[in-house]
Amino acid sequence: MSSVVVDEIHIVGSRCGAFAPALKLLQGGDLDVASLISERYGLSQAVHAFERAAADTVKVLIDVD
Repeated sequence: MSSVVVDEIHIVGSRCGAFAPALKLLQGGDLDVASLISERYGLSQAVHAFERAAADTVKVLIDVD
């Protein structure tokens, strides 16, 4: 955490909305969320995945399996 203070890094989190209704929609299978994933990378490519996520992609997924 010292680098956050020394380098004055701003950490921004995001979370919005209620989880229960969203989970119910996901469970029902009525939403096509797979189409929102632009690219998939393995954990060994995490740095590249973060670079791509900062670019022009909708959603980048890092598979840890």
